[in-house]
Amino acid sequence: MKIRCSFLFLMLLFLLACEGEKIDFSIINRSIKVNARIDGVKTRATNDTWSEGDAIGIYMIAAGEAPSAESVLVKNAKYTTQGDGGFNPATVANDVKFPINGSNVDFIAYYPHGTINAAFEYSIDVTDQSNQAVIDLLYSDNSKNLNKNSAFVDLSFSHQLSKIIVNLKTIDGSALINPSVTIKGIRTRGFFSLADKTQRVTATKGNIEMKMNSSGVMAEAIVLPTAALAGITLEIVNGDYGYVYDLSSAENVTSFQSGYKHTYTITLDTRAPLSAVATISNWMDGPNEKVTIVKDFKVYKPVGAGTQENPYTIEDARNISPVNGVWVKGFIVGHYTGTSVGSFSNDITNPEIIKETSVALAVSATEANATRTYPIQLSTNDLKAVLSLKSKPENLGKEVKVKGNIANYYSAIGMTGVSAYEFITADP
Repeated sequence: MKIRCSFLFLMLLFLLACEGEKIDFSIINRSIKVNARIDGVKTRATNDTWSEGDAIGIYMIAAGEAPSAESVLVKNAKYTTQGDGGFNPATVANDVKFPINGSNVDFIAYYPHGTINAAFEYSIDVTDQSNQAVIDLLYSDNSKNLNKNSAFVDLSFSHQLSKIIVNLKTIDGSALINPSVTIKGIRTRGFFSLADKTQRVTATKGNIEMKMNSSGVMAEAIVLPTAALAGITLEIVNGDYGYVYDLSSAENVTSFQSGYKHTYTITLDTRAPLSAVATISNWMDGPNEKVTIVKDFKVYKPVGAGTQENPYTIEDARNISPVNGVWVKGFIVGHYTGTSVGSFSNDITNPEIIKETSVALAVSATEANATRTYPIQLSTNDLKAVLSLKSKPENLGKEVKVKGNIANYYSAIGMTGVSAYEFITADP
């Protein structure tokens, strides 16, 4: 069938030639041939080389035009590579062809391939650092004024985000103990414009747990470019102790710029009191800075595991908030008449003032101090019927474990979204 179709196509060209029309054999195959390279600093986990299966998105636009509904001729075509820098369409439907009329076109492309909104924006989320290759945003707009006579579409990609490296060591040469590094108070989500390369970030700030290397002495993270570092800190945990370094205290490194890598070499003083000496260098032009920071906190180690078999204690819950879907145990010690822990009461003689939407737990069955209570939200009728002191006053003093989300509740650390419970003492 393929031979017959090819024969018929050639016969059609022959007939056209007989009619005096000039044959343009370049229209037989107008598919673009793509070569891509990565320039700039080495922020990608694969050291600025392509890996098999990497996928880019390609836009073909009328030459000299900004991306718009009218100027875009092909949008978000998915091309993949075997790792050699050559890219081919992922499917037949993604095959990009030059205009048959020979008009010039421009190309823009990005990595990794994803969803683009109507404003030609790519959504960025750097919260999860477990696979940095899939969050390392690359962009290319160098291929311009090409047409069906062009041999290749050569795409030169550059990094659009920033990378942070933290090297850790101890002052006395002792081994690090299960170290971890977290960037706190940084924006983690935003949008990148394919039209003009600008970035806009969401207002919400979050934390980024940096990826530790196999030897546990180096942490890295890809982050959004940040104009000012005020309010952003590094929290370093080594064994039982934690350190906090204020990134805005640096004199030379005052921002995270697109395409830059910043390396922090931090020496932890494991003596008492503990401190850290940090050397900061900008990857591009190498300014250095030395600072000393004192020990900030001791790491809390939970007694429980948050499971049904080994639930967290109330003290655990207060120290690990927020976390979802865990078990916490405590004694039912009272109720709340308002919507804060300050309205705590252990008086159950008047059911009219007992709120059935919550119950108070504590470490001790005789706790009477409101600030030491742990509010539990009872959001369903089933929970209210079984756990509320309004429905079951005989529950006062009983030990129970509940499953839910540790979060702010009643202006304190408590539990919301309760989905399960189990009395530790005899069933009521």
